[in-house]
Amino acid sequence: MTAADAAESSPAHLDSARGWVTACGAAIVVMAGFGTIYSFTAFANDMAEEFDTGLGPISIVFGITVFLYFGSALLSGRLYDRFGIVPLLIVGGALFVGGLVATSYVSVLWHGYVLYGVGLGFGGGLFNAPLFALVALWFAKHRAMAQGIVATGSGLGTMLYVPFAQRLLAEYGWRLGMRWLAVIAVVILLFGLAVIRQPPRVQMGSPRRHLSLVLRTAAFWQMGTSGIFFTIAVIGTIGLIIPFSIDDGVEELAAGWLVFAVGLSSIVGRLALTSLARPLGSVRLLKIAFSGLPVAYAIWFITTRVDAPGTKYVLLVVFASVLGVSYGGFVALLGDVTAHLFGLASIGAVVGIFFFSGMGALIGPPLLGFTHDASGGVGVPIFMVGVIAMAGVLVLLPMTRHPLALPTYIGPGGPPPTPAAPAAAAPRPLDDGLVAAMSQPRSAALQDAPPEVFWLVADEDASPNGQSREQTAMSRDIHER
Repeated sequence: MTAADAAESSPAHLDSARGWVTACGAAIVVMAGFGTIYSFTAFANDMAEEFDTGLGPISIVFGITVFLYFGSALLSGRLYDRFGIVPLLIVGGALFVGGLVATSYVSVLWHGYVLYGVGLGFGGGLFNAPLFALVALWFAKHRAMAQGIVATGSGLGTMLYVPFAQRLLAEYGWRLGMRWLAVIAVVILLFGLAVIRQPPRVQMGSPRRHLSLVLRTAAFWQMGTSGIFFTIAVIGTIGLIIPFSIDDGVEELAAGWLVFAVGLSSIVGRLALTSLARPLGSVRLLKIAFSGLPVAYAIWFITTRVDAPGTKYVLLVVFASVLGVSYGGFVALLGDVTAHLFGLASIGAVVGIFFFSGMGALIGPPLLGFTHDASGGVGVPIFMVGVIAMAGVLVLLPMTRHPLALPTYIGPGGPPPTPAAPAAAAPRPLDDGLVAAMSQPRSAALQDAPPEVFWLVADEDASPNGQSREQTAMSRDIHER
């Protein structure tokens, strides 16, 4: 079957204008989510001073929040597969804004653990991972680029929100500053509800069976484990880069611009790496992006040994830029790699599990914060986080670059099943009405950067040759053409 035939057999919504509008809307909502949460780093020192604590206890607020923001994807991915995006935007958005406003009134620090953590973390997590899964279902040929646009939202949030939060802090203090951020979040969430659309539903066999097979693969565990190391390092860094830089002799305003540099370079990394995904392969680029992290931390550690302020700051900007490109590229490519390796069936749940690797966020900020307090400086925690990043690279590098030969695989890399085999050959039975996606030769299905997505509907009323009536009709129509 030709590529043209495969394209004709795909749903009309793939790579449509409506999909691009949805991707841009999702990017803006992701910007508000990440940006608001990451703005906490601008408030950390003032909160520590008001509550009379070190950076360790304050960093727990950020750690809990980011952990729930990613970790709640275990639940939100399944909820998305069942209910779609609109209920998650409404409920999650209400919790997100409510938690931000409530935190601005706390008088005891542990209240912030609950209100900021559960409100922004769990509330934002209800719609964050589902937005990535949603956009993946709108695209086939341009999926990597669309995922890059959505992931660019987090880079924009990091780049724009933290300097803006510093201005709010200087003008109004951290409490009123949080309330202003809540107002902005309401406007953006309403905008998201207006422009984000659910793609038409296409039945894709048995998602539960597919998910159980995905969980048994080595690639799944390699991605999940490396993701934990990734979030320990990156989220810990973003949460404490401003106070660490100030402690190392950088002025507060200049330290804030380092976060801007991380955000800007992460946008460059997202767009540049996703644009190269088709010719070079998303998996290869994911590994390259992750490998940049140890380089970034080596540069950061060197800055702690430099006394000249100008040279130190230039090196810090280089560190922030390398960190941003690596961080941005990894996040942007994650959705496309997931679809490439495991297919599109149950993608909300699979992406949700990978976002659960954000549990490293519960470890990273407190680990760096308490290590800083115990060691009395930034050198030890920076060296430690560099070692953690290198461990993640070593876990990820051996991972396969090819789609996995799962009998439930539906997605990039395979035409519809060929006509029924001759009578002498025993037909391959469908498992619970699943699409026999891997019945064709492996050379056709296991390509490094497959160009098309195929979709077939399976029903319980199968024809004698093992195909459903919809499959039989579609296969016949394609081969007659």
